[in-house]
Amino acid sequence: MTTEYGPDQLKEAREKVRSELRILDPSWAASRSGTEYSFLERSFTVSLLGEDYSVSYPQGAVKHADGSPAGGMEEILILHYLVHADGMANTGEWVAYRDLPGARYHEPAFKADVEGPLSVGLAGRLEELRTWVRDEAREVDLPGDVTAAWTVLPRVPLLIIFNEADEEFPASARVLFDITAPNYLPTEDLSALAELAVEHLMRSLGKRE
Repeated sequence: MTTEYGPDQLKEAREKVRSELRILDPSWAASRSGTEYSFLERSFTVSLLGEDYSVSYPQGAVKHADGSPAGGMEEILILHYLVHADGMANTGEWVAYRDLPGARYHEPAFKADVEGPLSVGLAGRLEELRTWVRDEAREVDLPGDVTAAWTVLPRVPLLIIFNEADEEFPASARVLFDITAPNYLPTEDLSALAELAVEHLMRSLGKRE
């Protein structure tokens, strides 16, 4: 994964973001992140890649709907999202990863870990992808065999642009971000989020076979 945490780094990141969550007003955080907060249960409900997670407040424990703990990266992304969200409305202006703050020199890794695997994984599966888009995303009127906006966190959509192989060019996929994405997650986390999204999309297509 583009963003990798060793055990010590993961523990440090978790402790830091939990301390940041603890001092936030939960209703304020929910409003800015587009999530739900239950005062009765003292927890947020946050949708990530179509799955609802609960986040206890003020502890910051992130769990799946069945009560099992979230994976390390999912946990960090959800907690960072709650802490960083500032409520900025999405604009529909899409930018490449390299155009996000501090990302230009990380573009080769993003292409290798996100867009490369997506290009290979979607090759020859144009109709499957179109069916998936009808169920899980929304088409966008931009050039491409498939161009779709997919909301992966409540206020963080990704734009997937896919062109099937032809006589001249191999299959190619791009992943773009709404220009407001840095208002919700650090740039490094956005790369990790895109990589998780690609893995999720390919698993979803596999289940449809």
